[in-house]
Amino acid sequence: MAVLQIEGLSKRYGDTRAVQDVSFAVERGDVFGLVGPNGSGKTTTLGCCLGLLRPDAGRVSLLGTPSQSIHRTAGRVAVVFDRSTLVDSLTCEQNLEYTRRLLGHKGGRAAAEALELTGIGALAKRRATQLSLGQRRRLSIARALIGKPELLVLDEPLSGLDTVGVTKMLKLFATLRDQGMTLVLSSHRLHEMETLVNRVAILMGGRLVAYKSVDELLQGGRPLLRVRALPRDKAREVLAGIDGIESVEAGKEDELLVQPGTVPHAVVNAALVGAGCEVSALVPERITLQSAFEALVEHDTVTP
Repeated sequence: MAVLQIEGLSKRYGDTRAVQDVSFAVERGDVFGLVGPNGSGKTTTLGCCLGLLRPDAGRVSLLGTPSQSIHRTAGRVAVVFDRSTLVDSLTCEQNLEYTRRLLGHKGGRAAAEALELTGIGALAKRRATQLSLGQRRRLSIARALIGKPELLVLDEPLSGLDTVGVTKMLKLFATLRDQGMTLVLSSHRLHEMETLVNRVAILMGGRLVAYKSVDELLQGGRPLLRVRALPRDKAREVLAGIDGIESVEAGKEDELLVQPGTVPHAVVNAALVGAGCEVSALVPERITLQSAFEALVEHDTVTP
């Protein structure tokens, strides 16, 4: 049984269609990425999943429970939104105990355990108002963990963090994954997401443009070859004439951007040298989640 199941989800705000016929499932143990640019429908989708918004069409269930009855999953599902709701006048430890009493959590993790797990155990007595952005984000996650949830949903968890903060946050998510927790991460930070998630749903304009494992998505990405060869016009003509080359475009200065398809790089180089071109660089660019996403967006833009 899927931990989170979405079928035909649609939501409008007046004349604006925020989400249109979105379907995907999150399996137990997934680190699932709900990705896309700002305004793509990620937050609306999460709002419908968590019973905060009423969808116009479709069905959503969490742990086998309809989203409108999410109260039945108390303690089993936890959510951390981008906007902090910490009580600034309380210490880290007090924030967690306050949440425990407010939500009526019994058992679960002790406050000290949740703070240690998120890497801020030494800050237990520090007031929330004295914390950095990264520390506040960790405290919000610690607060979500005291109920010992099976599913943790995080909306833009990397937003506003510097490189060090992002690295620490990703390590924390990896730790939670290794402990058997299912995570749903909503983010537009595709480069960092690639290192952690195993499956993704990509939204664009409120529509689902891809729902695949990361391995499947990267295998379907279009490789790029950056070529520097003189004279450039002749090199471009030679490359365009190679059977199997998908496209050749002008890049910065004397660079050519080549989509080689299945044509080996050695064949590209031999053709250029054989035509009398002076080749100074032939650099393959690794397929990433970002480049695969850009290819999907390009395809989605030109396809009716």
